[in-house]
Amino acid sequence: MTADGARTPDSPPEPARLIAELWYEEVPDLQDPRLLAALREVSPDAELQDQSITVPHPEFTMELEEQGEVPLLTVVFPGSALDHEGKTLPDVSQTWDWAEAQQALDHCTGSVLVTELLASLFPPQQRVTGLMSVVQVLVEQTHPLAISWPQSQRVTDPEQLEPEGLDGVLNVRFFTVGDDEAMVMDTLGLDLFALPDVQCHYRDMDPAVVATMLYNTAVYLFAQGDVIDDGHTISGPEGDERYPCRHEPALLPPLRTVLDVDLGDPHAAGVRERP
Repeated sequence: MTADGARTPDSPPEPARLIAELWYEEVPDLQDPRLLAALREVSPDAELQDQSITVPHPEFTMELEEQGEVPLLTVVFPGSALDHEGKTLPDVSQTWDWAEAQQALDHCTGSVLVTELLASLFPPQQRVTGLMSVVQVLVEQTHPLAISWPQSQRVTDPEQLEPEGLDGVLNVRFFTVGDDEAMVMDTLGLDLFALPDVQCHYRDMDPAVVATMLYNTAVYLFAQGDVIDDGHTISGPEGDERYPCRHEPALLPPLRTVLDVDLGDPHAAGVRERP
C-alpha cells in the first residue's frame, strides 16, 4: 500500500463486489409482485425492502464468529439516473463479441443493479452462481436490453446469457501499444476474486488465437485458484507449444497482479527477464 492509501500489486486485495447492471428502455418496477414471486423460486426468503430486493442463498453459508451462520446475499436495487452525479451509459470499447451493444444501449434510459453482500469470504464459484441465478430471473421477467459488468468492462446481450458460465464476469481486452504494432491483451475480472488475471504482450500473432488462450487460462484459474507458479508453462493454441508464465504487475489499468504469458521469439514484445 502506498502512502496515499492506493493499492499496489503486492497489497492484500480489498473486498470487492460482483456487480451486474441491467439496462432498460423503461426501468421495471421492482415492487411488482410477479418479480418477487419469481425470485422466491430461487430463494423462498427473498424480501422486498423499500426500493430494493434482498435474496439470501441458503445453500451457500459462512460461519462468522459474531454473527453465526450467514448466507450469501444478493441485492437488487435501482441504478442512479443518467446524468446524476456523472452517471453515463456503459463504455462498449472493450466489448468484442456483441457488435450491437452500443445500439442497444442507445435506447436505454435507466438501469437496475444486482450486487452481493457478505460475499468476499465465499468461494468464487458460489458468488457467481448466486448472482447469476438472480440475473437470470431479472432477464426472464423484466427483459433488459443490455447487461453491463463494470468490473470486467464488458457489455453482454441478455438474450445470450449463459448463467452456468462466466458470461460477463470475465472479459478479454485488446490494446495496441507503442509504435511497433505490438499488442497487449489481458483478461479482466479475476482480480475481484483475489486471483491473477492473464496478460500477453506480443506481435505478429492472430489476436483471436491469443484471446482464446488467455480466456481458457483465466477460466482454469477461476476454477483451480492461483496454481500456475512462476516459470510454469501453459499450452499454446496447437496444444504442443509450451509458453512460460510469470506473475507481474499489469501493464495496463486497473492496477493489479497478472499472470504474464511469454510467447517467446519472434512473437514476444516488451522487455522480459528470462532465466
